[in-house]
Order: sequence, then C-alpha cells, then structure tokens
Amino acid sequence: MDLREFIDVLRRRWRIVMVCGLLGLAAAVAVTVMTPPTYTAKAQLFVATNDKDSADAYAGGLFTQQRVKSYTRIANSPTVLEAVIAELDLKTTTGQLAKKISAQAPLDTTLVDIRVQERSAARAQAIADETAVQFTKYIDSIEKAASDAPPVIKASVVGEPGPPSAPTSPRPALNLAIGLLCGLVVGITGAVLRQSLDTTVRSAGDVRRRLGLPEVGALPKPVRRGAHTGPVAGGTPRDEALSQLRARLPSSSDGRVPSSLLIASALPREGRTATALDLAVNVARTGRRVVLVEADLRRPQLARTLGLAGTAGLADVLTGEAPLDGALQSWGDGLLRVLAAGTPAPDPSALLSSPRMTQLLRTLESDADLVVLDSPPLLPYADAAILAPATEAVLLVLRAGKIRYGLAHRALESLTSVHARVMGAVLTGVPAERFPGRRPGSEARERSHAPVSDRRPAPVPNGEPGRVSAGVRSPAGHRR
Repeated sequence: MDLREFIDVLRRRWRIVMVCGLLGLAAAVAVTVMTPPTYTAKAQLFVATNDKDSADAYAGGLFTQQRVKSYTRIANSPTVLEAVIAELDLKTTTGQLAKKISAQAPLDTTLVDIRVQERSAARAQAIADETAVQFTKYIDSIEKAASDAPPVIKASVVGEPGPPSAPTSPRPALNLAIGLLCGLVVGITGAVLRQSLDTTVRSAGDVRRRLGLPEVGALPKPVRRGAHTGPVAGGTPRDEALSQLRARLPSSSDGRVPSSLLIASALPREGRTATALDLAVNVARTGRRVVLVEADLRRPQLARTLGLAGTAGLADVLTGEAPLDGALQSWGDGLLRVLAAGTPAPDPSALLSSPRMTQLLRTLESDADLVVLDSPPLLPYADAAILAPATEAVLLVLRAGKIRYGLAHRALESLTSVHARVMGAVLTGVPAERFPGRRPGSEARERSHAPVSDRRPAPVPNGEPGRVSAGVRSPAGHRR
C-alpha cells in the first residue's frame, strides 16, 4: 500500500479512526479520574570524607562518588525502614514501605536524593525526612572504622524542602495525549486491516491493484427521487464525469475513439444501462453521430426510458421481420439514433451470435462515428461474452462498494477468454463528494424547478431536427 492509497483508506474510513480516537480520550479521562493523586516528597543527603588534607581531596572525592553509588542501593534497607516505622509510628511493613521509597545519586556528585511517594503530601514529606535522618545514622554506623575513631564517610541532611504542592500522578495532559495517540493508532490499524480484508471494489486504486485494469472513468451516484433536471448541459457532477470519460476514450484506444463500444457488467444493478445511455448522449452532444443499441434482449428498458415508441427493434432486424432503417429511431437533434430491443426473443443468445449481428454492427459502424451497445450482465447470461469479440472495445462497469473482487474477476475472465479488448473499468455509484469542487446536494440546487415528467424528451420522427438534452432520466426521476 503506497502513500496515496493509505490516505485514501483514511479518507474513506475516517469514522473508524475518529471513534477510536474519542474512545482513547474517554479511557484516558476515566483513568485520570479514577486514579488517586500521588505526591512525591524529596530529601537530600550530602556525603563527604573526614580527610582534612587538601592533597587527598581529589582522591577522596572519587572515593566518595563510588561510595554514594552503593548508598542508593541500601537507602530502603530493612534496618533503616524499621527505625522510620518506629519513629513515625507507621502502620505498615518494611516491605510495603520499601516500595514507596527510592534513592538515586545525580551524576558526578556526592549527593543522594531520597524520594517517597504517598497519597498525602505531608505524610510523604515526613517519611522522606525521617528516612534521610535514619539513613545518615546507618551510614555512620557502617563507615565507622573503630569504636573510638570517627567514620571515614560522613553523611548529613541538606535543605529543608516543604511538602509537595502538586501531585505527580495522575498527569491529565499526558494521559489525554497518550489516550488520543493510542486511540488513533488503534483506529488507523483497524482501518487498514478492514481495508485489507474488504473484498469489494471501492476505488480506482482497487481496480488497478486487484483487477489489473485502468480506471477510465468514475460516475457519481444517480440523483435521488424527486430531484429536477437542470437547464444547463454539463453542469452536474455526473455530466462532468461523463465528459471526462468521453475525453479518455481516445487515449484508451490508440489515439482514436473506438467505432463500437460494448458496455458490460458482472451483475445487474451496476449502472450499466445508465452508463451506456448517458455516455451516448454525452458523445452526441459534441456533434458526433452516435447509435445506441439495446442489445439487452432479456430485460429491455431503453425505449421506455427515452419515451420512444414501442416499434420494431434489434430482435426484429436480426430475424428479418423489419429493416434497419425502420427500426432506428432518432432522438434529440438526430445525431443520436437508438435501436431498441424490439420484440421479445425466445432465444436471445442465438440471435446475438448469428452472422447477422456481426453484419449489423459493421453496417452501423460505417454509418456512425460511435456505436454504443448495452448488454445483459456477464455472469448470469452469455450474451455480453458473445457480443464482446464483435465490438472494437469493451468497458466493464463496476458498482463501487457493491461488486466483489471475485465476481469482477470472473466477469473479466469471461471477456478475456473470448479475446475481447477491455479498455478499462468505469466505477459507478461513487459519492458526489469525492469529486473535486463539488459538495453534496449542490447538484440538486443547480437544477431547474421543472418536474422530471415535463422534461422527458418526446420521440422525434426520423430526420426531424430537435435538441439534445443535458441528461437522460427514467420516468421515476433516476438516471439509469
């Protein structure tokens, strides 16, 4: 996973990271509130030799420093602590008290710092002071050379610090920082782990990395029910995304737009028909001659979506019951012509695999700049795999967040097995907020207030001039 993919994972899984971060903060607050305050009191000893000869002062200093290192190990010895307990009348044992007392020697000094941790500041300071006093006595006793000779090393208590004014534990700021950091680490780890275990196609990176296909385009989700069409062509995120898809078609086909393009998908409800329809309209808007063929003879919907008359169509042309000129219907300004499915066929696969279908495609290619074919889904039916070798290129439509890699691989394998030329994948159902410069809901605000039913294009007789609409909608108000 590279940096861009990592950032994309965080952008898509930011809720997990945020929730874990908040949980980490909540845990830190709970720990801080539930932890009783602890005060750390300090007492300090100064250790020196009794040698008055200045010539031996340096050697004596080194000797004392070495001695001090040993003193830090015995500051909380039972002998010292028993005297402290007896003097302060403490209700504890030497073992329990030893856990609260620590000693250390600052580097290159002959000082011994004694620290005591207690829940009471006054009690902590009293124990620290008494430990220092009893420890000096203990040092005198062990360093005394003879009963009548002074000790070689003498320790004395220095400074009289008062009880600590603020607790050393808990530390709210540090606890909150640690809790937030731990929560974020857990959240990021969870987001990356969930992404690695996710088997659905969600982004262009998933298409490139797991399917080995270039992403030719990404289309936002269809407008919700009740939205209105807009008077300006190309003003919505979907229109702009379709224009980008159209601009990438030449670069994906050796510098020229393919003469015939099959729009395929693995399963139903992946936006295949909507992509074929809107792409054909978008290309026709540029002045090119476009033919839209409804090769889905299983569940034809194109004629009803465009408001075209239910006349003869593809099935009738292939069976010889209708001429091609009579089955083609002009829509818009006449640059877009539509060949609907026509009369329901008992065996669609047999019709689409007949030599007449290939001949029909060649005829349409010679009379148009682009022929766009909508086909049934690849996995339930063999129709799309039959048509794929006869067309110049194939676009595989994948529903973002819905289609799984295994199914997408099977669909891709069915195309490669018939030596179809797959240009790339088109992601549909992508949230509109992922498109730069767009905000959720802006598409609906940019549209006019005319009802969808009032803006449905009426059927235009063959050859009669008209106007190309900015977009195509089904009767329910959805882009298909």
